[in-house]
Amino acid sequence: MSTMSSNDSLNERATFNPVVTTCFTIPFPRLLIDASKEVFFDDTYQTSLPCAIKQIHIENYQGIIKTRLTAIPVDAQWIFLTGENSFGKTSVLQAIAIGLFGKQDKKRILTEEACQIAIELKNNGVNQITQLGKPQFTHFVAYGPSRLEIQNQHAQNKMSEKLTTTYGLFNVDGILLNIEYELLLWYLTKNPKYEIVKATLLKLMPSLADIQIKNNSEVVYIERESENSDNVYEPITFEKLASGYRSLIAMIGDMLIRFYEQQPQVIEPKGLSGIVLIDELDLHFHPKWQRKLPILLSEIFPQVQFIVSTHSLIPFLGAPKNSVFLKVNRNQAAGIQLERINIEIKNLLPNSLLTSPIFDLDGEDLKQENNENISEVRTEETYDEVQLNDEIKARLAAFEASDRDFPDDLFETDAK
Repeated sequence: MSTMSSNDSLNERATFNPVVTTCFTIPFPRLLIDASKEVFFDDTYQTSLPCAIKQIHIENYQGIIKTRLTAIPVDAQWIFLTGENSFGKTSVLQAIAIGLFGKQDKKRILTEEACQIAIELKNNGVNQITQLGKPQFTHFVAYGPSRLEIQNQHAQNKMSEKLTTTYGLFNVDGILLNIEYELLLWYLTKNPKYEIVKATLLKLMPSLADIQIKNNSEVVYIERESENSDNVYEPITFEKLASGYRSLIAMIGDMLIRFYEQQPQVIEPKGLSGIVLIDELDLHFHPKWQRKLPILLSEIFPQVQFIVSTHSLIPFLGAPKNSVFLKVNRNQAAGIQLERINIEIKNLLPNSLLTSPIFDLDGEDLKQENNENISEVRTEETYDEVQLNDEIKARLAAFEASDRDFPDDLFETDAK
């Protein structure tokens, strides 16, 4: 393995700057001129995230004719986008990325000359207005739906076009920076980041018992038989992990590498700040993990703002307090539009969420397609209740078929 230092690797990424030519040939007016008043969910404490988006203005990008979102609370750690397929969730995320990061990737991702994007954000205590990434916001990473492929370890995380900050959000063949290469370097150089990042990944994935370095040259993963079990399987490599684990390790690893590069003075992930965009947060994950992910990411990165799209209601069940919910609508006349849904979801169960303005299903949509008798639809809240009621019905039927007297313990069930 090469003796290249970790700093050398980071410097190569930091200095890589592909030459691109702008596709803009006409001037356009500033969309946002004056800083807006800060809005908080919690007016008592008024604690802003270090980096948080305050308003968004997009014109003439893909299917977006003109849409604007204002008064986004600066203490909103999570902004969720939902909407039907092909309605434009990805386009909105891409436009936000362009507004924040700007010209570096513009040759590949902008096609409309008249495209105008402006973002107002809070940036470490200072109000900043970016227009097509001028000035460029640097504490920023973005991920598309494809999050399984990491760079070959032997490439030592050297920068290429497919590794740039926003490439994966606009292309299906993006590659993530290799956290295993950094773990090896940190381990061999006794860098404290090794134990810190290892502990972070294990916290994210409690079904992993350990992450180890084998023969000073390979990272291996030891899985538990079940989440709380002391029984473990034989060590395996990254490629043999389930896709959900690979996706999580790849994305969180890439996120840590980029934030560490941007903020070299920070060691603990809790001290990292910035904005993260994730398209299709729910992809590759079991519903249990879809619910856990917002909770875990909030604990590990409490100073990072996450802006994510999802087709699934499950991540909403894990939505932290002070989350913003955006619905992406689309019609021929107005194009793609952003609508903020101001409802309190903390006390809503899945059926209520599905029929809320966030997802817009009606009652008929919640019925099983092969149900033939509406009176037979089960309305219990959990499957445990379904089983309990079935057991009670069976006991009643057995009692009615017998000549016995009504027993006092007819409805008693074994503790589960």
